[in-house]
Amino acid sequence: MILILSNRRDATTDLLMPHLEAHAEVFRFNIDLWRDYSWSMSATGYELRDPTGRTCRECEVGAVYDRKVMFDPPRIDVPAEGCPEAWLRNEVLLIWSGIKDLAVHSGKCALVHPSPHGTWYKMRQMRLAAEYFPVPAWQMLHRAPVQLAGEVVCKTNGVEPMGNGQILMVNKVDPARLDTAYPWFLQQCLSRATHDVTVVYVNGKLFAYEMPRGGSTDCRIDTFNNANTWTPCELTPEQSDSICRMMRRTGLTFSRLDFLRDADGTLHFLEFNVNGQFAWLDLHNERGLLTAIAHEILRVHAAHS
Repeated sequence: MILILSNRRDATTDLLMPHLEAHAEVFRFNIDLWRDYSWSMSATGYELRDPTGRTCRECEVGAVYDRKVMFDPPRIDVPAEGCPEAWLRNEVLLIWSGIKDLAVHSGKCALVHPSPHGTWYKMRQMRLAAEYFPVPAWQMLHRAPVQLAGEVVCKTNGVEPMGNGQILMVNKVDPARLDTAYPWFLQQCLSRATHDVTVVYVNGKLFAYEMPRGGSTDCRIDTFNNANTWTPCELTPEQSDSICRMMRRTGLTFSRLDFLRDADGTLHFLEFNVNGQFAWLDLHNERGLLTAIAHEILRVHAAHS
């Protein structure tokens, strides 16, 4: 089966479809009609169902064609007639994205650069991490039954505000009460966790910090309430080796990884952020984190000076 990622207005996909369908089964996902589809995605694979009832299972997919996964128009304008500020910001973002693109292709992009192995979204992250660490069971779904047992938390795939600048934090939820009209990212709650652990990976060097689990299911809330709650911690040699081997496979030279640690000292993987914030962990450079970051930037600079 061929999975085409597109939208309903893409005429190129319309013209291409007959040439593919003559040789293989094709499943088209139109992102602008997402409400009409259902899906379930977990560590064992994904299953999509279109408005006609046809299904697409990951194990059946032989090719994925990223044709035009964008909303058309690509931006929600408020007011309806358009927003000049949104246009201006997009123009500026594209200009500076172009500058980074030039730096990437000239070898001058320091530390935070695209992976040669593609983009590392949450699903791919968790599948890779499962080879090195326990990963709490997870599921992404829309109009599909919840397959997770026990206490469950709701998360997000990105950081897009929900409205009025509000961000959906990690919260415990009752799956039976979730509105199926929304897409959900759920994960089993690790109630036995005693600490949040975050590790900054700087081209093979690790800087690890911990914070006791507070009253919130989202460590960001406890961090905002008290910026001094994170303290340096030690990783076992096995944990350090696993992180380094995993990051080498990603092709990234920088990332901030988030874990939960239980009473036995086991790290349970949550996610990694390819350009995560880090300075608040070592404000006075007592652990040398800022020095390590600066060294990598200066190393690239010296190579092209």
